[in-house]
Amino acid sequence: MPQLNFILATNNDFKISELTRELAFFGATGQGYQAVLGRRVAFPPEGTTSYAANATQKAQFISQLLPDALVIADDSGIELAHRPGELGVQTARELHAKFGTPAVNQALIKRAVDPDRGFTMQTVIALARGGELMALYHGQLAGQIARTPWPTGHGLDQILIPAGLTRPLAALPLPEFVKYDHRSQAVAALVKGMTQDEA
Repeated sequence: MPQLNFILATNNDFKISELTRELAFFGATGQGYQAVLGRRVAFPPEGTTSYAANATQKAQFISQLLPDALVIADDSGIELAHRPGELGVQTARELHAKFGTPAVNQALIKRAVDPDRGFTMQTVIALARGGELMALYHGQLAGQIARTPWPTGHGLDQILIPAGLTRPLAALPLPEFVKYDHRSQAVAALVKGMTQDEA
């Protein structure tokens, strides 16, 4: 069976790196759309109500430009237990616009309130080809917001402690990381679904 290769519909270099790493762990490959298309494009504005709709829009948009490719896009967001509905689908726009990327972790740490520092992180990955949605895959992580960021790692991985653990995602070796990480769960479902379809 030929190796699955996906085109990643994002302009976020870190997301490309993470998705490529996670796809490789599950036996697939991925590359950013710019490496194939040869140019950067501006995505249509995202909505504020649905992870699935945002991911689908991005995947379909790039798959119209690369109609023969398997194109994936994701949308993710976090909800704090004591502030339900406050962030969610608007997480990136709300936090990054207000605080800037380096300060997002500290902003979330301050928003988490003892004794319940709980959070839920959601991801939806959309798969499209030729401008048409093929499938949606979901991942979820629940746990606690750390009181201080882990000294290594990147982004929210430094402060998201999965339920039942004492260390955040950034501290976990890759085989353990992918068991808990919300995006990794969606990637695993994607690869499994495609492998079963081709069997």
